[in-house]
Amino acid sequence: MTRARTLVGGFLLALLLLLAGAGPASAHTKLDTAEPADGSTAQGPVEEVVLTYTLPVTPLGEAVEVTGPDGAVPVEVTQSDDGTVLTATPAEPLTDGEYTVDWNVAAEDGHPLDGTVVFAVTGAAPAQEPAEPDASEEPSPEPAPDADAGVTAAEEDDETAAGFAAVVSRLAGAAVLWGALVAGGGLLFAALVLRGRDREDVPTVLTAVRWVGLLALVAVPLRLAARAVVVAQGEISAAWTPSALRDALTGDTALVLGLQAAGALAVLVGARRTLAGSWLAVVGALLLGTGIVLDGHSRSVGPHWLVVTTDVTHLLAAAAWVGGVVMVGVVLRRRRRDARPLDAGLLGSRFAVLATGSIALVGLAGVALTVEILDRPSQLWETSWGLFLLAKVAVVAVVAAIGAYQHFRVVPLLQAPGHGARRAHKAASLLQRGAGHETGFMVVVVLLTAWLVAASVHD
Repeated sequence: MTRARTLVGGFLLALLLLLAGAGPASAHTKLDTAEPADGSTAQGPVEEVVLTYTLPVTPLGEAVEVTGPDGAVPVEVTQSDDGTVLTATPAEPLTDGEYTVDWNVAAEDGHPLDGTVVFAVTGAAPAQEPAEPDASEEPSPEPAPDADAGVTAAEEDDETAAGFAAVVSRLAGAAVLWGALVAGGGLLFAALVLRGRDREDVPTVLTAVRWVGLLALVAVPLRLAARAVVVAQGEISAAWTPSALRDALTGDTALVLGLQAAGALAVLVGARRTLAGSWLAVVGALLLGTGIVLDGHSRSVGPHWLVVTTDVTHLLAAAAWVGGVVMVGVVLRRRRRDARPLDAGLLGSRFAVLATGSIALVGLAGVALTVEILDRPSQLWETSWGLFLLAKVAVVAVVAAIGAYQHFRVVPLLQAPGHGARRAHKAASLLQRGAGHETGFMVVVVLLTAWLVAASVHD
């Protein structure tokens, strides 16, 4: 056990050094300016379209696509100013008409970003009119009436595929997050709550930890595949090309997915029958947690050290709470199945102490992260990101209310002296039922969290 503690301490020190050495960021990654600006009208021909971002970005796919009155406009895309500026230069200057610029990039943390700029051009010399056809020549055949419809249908199919892949990616991210929370919280539960006679249930907890490790391990490659489809803008065949996979692993994504896969594998393989023998699972839970912290908004807001510290605190506290609730239900269910006394008095009281501290830390760290991530309070109700955050807070409040009832009502019943076995059994059943309800709501919280992690604050 001493060796395991030394190893974990050394790993945590190395993790802190790694995070401290990461480059700081001081703003959100977003489109800062566009020339010509969105909604503007340019006087005279436009020789280039310049997109400037608040932080360095990585071009994805074509990066910038320009569409004009006559369809797609071929452009050459270059990057400058340490990756913050993309310049799209058309082969011929843009003449009179309305133009749409679709851009697709990745932030430093690997999150894909896209947007559209629309502007008009006036006062420019029109393109040279084609020569009138000779009357003796046969007229060119008109395109089939359904040609445009076919292109539109293909584009709609790509949009549908990209939307479905985005949902799959977020569900896979939620599965990884759930695995990390339950694995880390389960290991803490086995170490801090299961003492004395309750140590008999340690193998049961470690078996549950192993299963969530498997869940996370399956979710990581699924997440990569779905992300590749999103980056390829729904083109399934293009998603499996080397360039598309390279785009899907841009930024920190390769590191993040690598840490999550290695952590999930270590949890799956390392969870043994004893806590001392499960040191590899402890390391795996730390790797999973590191991958999740680096996958959040900690790389796109600052001050970097404060955001990372707060994010780590938030994740550890959430793991202790979520994993503990799940394991209370798992242990009591196993005792009931084995026809053993539920004997939930000490179990409930020990976890109540752990859960109370965890809830307080989750709340404080969550508020601090929100203050750092949002530019202004009004984004809470003006953006979809803020609305999802409010929804998450509401569900967390419901879970906290259930936990408060367990702590102040059910646990005292378990600890009250002079009551018969029937009353103790009834109180233990209430504890198990409450843990089941909390687990269901926590699944919703994790799904909302996965959406928040994958989405842009400015959506």
